[in-house]
Amino acid sequence: MNQTYHIKVDSGHHAMPPSFPSRHHSRPPRSQRSNVPQRWLKDILGFLGLFIVFFGISSLVVMAPTLYTKVSYYFLTDDAEKDNQRSGLPVSSNNDTFPVSSDQNKPIIKEDKIIIPKINVDAPLVFVQTADNKTILESLQDGVAHYPGTALPGQAGNVFVTGHSSYYWWSGGKYNRVFTLLDKLQANDLVYIHYQGEEYIYKVRDSIVVLPKQTEVLKPTATPTLSMMTCTPIGTNLKRLIVRADMISSPAKDISGITEFADIPKIPVFLPL
Repeated sequence: MNQTYHIKVDSGHHAMPPSFPSRHHSRPPRSQRSNVPQRWLKDILGFLGLFIVFFGISSLVVMAPTLYTKVSYYFLTDDAEKDNQRSGLPVSSNNDTFPVSSDQNKPIIKEDKIIIPKINVDAPLVFVQTADNKTILESLQDGVAHYPGTALPGQAGNVFVTGHSSYYWWSGGKYNRVFTLLDKLQANDLVYIHYQGEEYIYKVRDSIVVLPKQTEVLKPTATPTLSMMTCTPIGTNLKRLIVRADMISSPAKDISGITEFADIPKIPVFLPL
């Protein structure tokens, strides 16, 4: 006997096999990928821009008095010349000698000081006892510092003095930019040194820029010489500006018996700030 078998077919959806994650990670479109380095570059440029603005404003705040001195020099030159004429101090001279004044009424300046009419400098001359940088920096608050071991004013040798060209206006004392305009001195300009009641006049010969390690500028000279040093460029201590002048007034004092001032006992590794 034949049997009939009926097979029931499910009309529903067939079960789908479980899905597995792709072995390849999805990547953003090419246009999105190209924007990533652009955003990074914009962030860097934005940071640099803010830094430059902040640095510029900070520099203006710190350097404002020095910049004012620099700029005002060009507007106040005529006034300075009139003041020098009233004081009777020549600004420059083409002569190799400068006669001692015969004016009996000329006042005797007892304070040790340096006067440079061309750049309106009138500052105390401070004689430092030790050559360490800290002591010299402290002495610069009171005027222009004489480097110990170099010749004294009026002696044959190298009278080496240094002063600030710029410093923090809230620190450094009254003379923190006494040599701001030292670079304005030219050949034949005059410098007046008052020391122990005597006046010595020096005439500018030349100027040079050296690195701090070039300490040979401190070495003695055979003739009476004045070396004036300050930091350059303004606002930095990267290099040193040296303005050199020759004495043209009274003849140099005999250096016999005072060789301790003509020879430097120890040349420093770096020039002072």
